[in-house]
Amino acid sequence: MKKLSFLLFSVLLFVNCLGQTKQPTVTTLVDKHPGEVVKERIEAFLQKDYADLGKFLYAFELKVKTDNLQDFEDGYIPWASLSNPKKDLPKLYKKDEIIIQAPEIKIMIDYPVTNVYEFTLHSEKGFTRAQLLTELSKHYHLMYKEEERTATIKTIPPNKRTLMFNRNETNGKYGLWGHDIAGMDLSGFSVYKTAKGEIVLVPLIEA
Repeated sequence: MKKLSFLLFSVLLFVNCLGQTKQPTVTTLVDKHPGEVVKERIEAFLQKDYADLGKFLYAFELKVKTDNLQDFEDGYIPWASLSNPKKDLPKLYKKDEIIIQAPEIKIMIDYPVTNVYEFTLHSEKGFTRAQLLTELSKHYHLMYKEEERTATIKTIPPNKRTLMFNRNETNGKYGLWGHDIAGMDLSGFSVYKTAKGEIVLVPLIEA
């Protein structure tokens, strides 16, 4: 989440530059400044504790081979595209390795959302990095589509954003905020085992 810390700093700087604008007594999605909303959401997310999920088992990375040694000395970009994984799949590190042996897993999307989005995957052969990247991307796109369908406060198009560059918070089924899909990448997963023996994955999102 190294990009999130930088984003939080940028949002804080942006909000502080707004001057002494009077704050409304009652704040809502409509009257709260979008930069302030993003700042609050990031601060809360960075303090999130996953102990309730169960026992932490391990984490694994996703990285993509690159010829750009100037920016990536080891020859790998330490994340893969969330919005368009097809462009990174051919050079995805150990893409066909079975990284999770369990036949069933649950994936929990908790960023950037107010209400968690969960889905379950089944595979008797286990799961590879390529499978997980592809499925996560598919569900992120489904989540954003469902959010837009159910929201009354709609997403401001990028070319019409005047108060901030990032996506405004919407009030649909998942309460998305802060990022368009194109502004996020996947650097890996954390793997947990619940008290009932379920395997739960939490994506590690770079934004």
